[in-house]
Amino acid sequence: MKILAKYITRQAVITLLLTIGVCTFVLLLARILKQLSDMLVNQKVGLEVVGYFVLLMTPNVLSLSLPMAMLATAILIFGRMSADNEVITMRASGMSLGQVVAPVILLGAVASACCLYINANLAPWCRFEFKTMFVRLGSERPMALIEEGTYIKDFPGYVIYAGKKKGNIIEDVTIYSLDESNNVVSSLRAQKGIVSSMPEERKLLLDLYNVRGVFPRDSKEPTNIHKIRPDTTAQHYPIEMDLSRALRQARATRQLGDLVFSELLDEIRDLRAHGIYPAAALMEAHQRVASAVACLAFTLIGIPLGIKTSRRETSVGIAFSIALALSFYFVMILANTLKSRPALFPEAILWSPNLFFEFLGLWLLWRVTRA
Repeated sequence: MKILAKYITRQAVITLLLTIGVCTFVLLLARILKQLSDMLVNQKVGLEVVGYFVLLMTPNVLSLSLPMAMLATAILIFGRMSADNEVITMRASGMSLGQVVAPVILLGAVASACCLYINANLAPWCRFEFKTMFVRLGSERPMALIEEGTYIKDFPGYVIYAGKKKGNIIEDVTIYSLDESNNVVSSLRAQKGIVSSMPEERKLLLDLYNVRGVFPRDSKEPTNIHKIRPDTTAQHYPIEMDLSRALRQARATRQLGDLVFSELLDEIRDLRAHGIYPAAALMEAHQRVASAVACLAFTLIGIPLGIKTSRRETSVGIAFSIALALSFYFVMILANTLKSRPALFPEAILWSPNLFFEFLGLWLLWRVTRA
């Protein structure tokens, strides 16, 4: 019996790793193809930064691909075993159906635990790290973010255009200074500029020369063209960009999706202490847990579907698994649209696919046992 359990476990683990690889690659490629091609074609950053970029995106994609991979694994494993009459042979040798499916169910539980850790801590940390990656990169290697003939918006509070660049010198420079609402408060043009950085202080220094015009706007009404002050010129005009302020602002304005689970719970308790119903924070917490439990729910529904199919019908089973996964995520999206209406119990709607798949899977397994 132990030999058969090890055989099923080994087959399930190998299939799961393959399906995770395929699902993650497809979803990751679909999500980052545009950004990745822009980085490589324009050579804005090196391969190590591109690799780090992909690494930060992977946990967020895994939270979606892992439940789908577990569903496909259950269908593929038991579909093949059913087609080869291995399930019948194992039951004829004295194994109960529970013993046959136990290794895969245990694998589904382990996958749920891994997915819960990813959703609760790893993915939010990587999401926030990704948002601040270009700010840190700008303080360490600012020239890597400056591309010729392109308006660069990677420097918080500024939009920079450089016609040419060579080394740490940029020519035909245009700089727009933005306020917190991203309104242009001043703009200037310079013949050339020298770029230097202070990585430890997270500051970027721009020494501009032959500045042709500075157009300061009224800070209270930046869009009022009648309050634009007269143009000025300067032979030398230094600008110091405080990138650490952008990092502090990013940390202070983190969204719920950027909080690890302990911080999310603190946010819920804080809102309740102030008499505010934490609808959005509760939905975020429930969604992370429900997405993780989906691994086990998909396993329970995938096993009887696989047993009832054969190898010749694997494509039908895979198509059905994709339909189930899409319906699951559709209900999650629907529940999120109702998070501001607690009277409709969006948390119950969020958990309904998991409960439905689990009860349906257990019922189908019971039917298979009696067959």
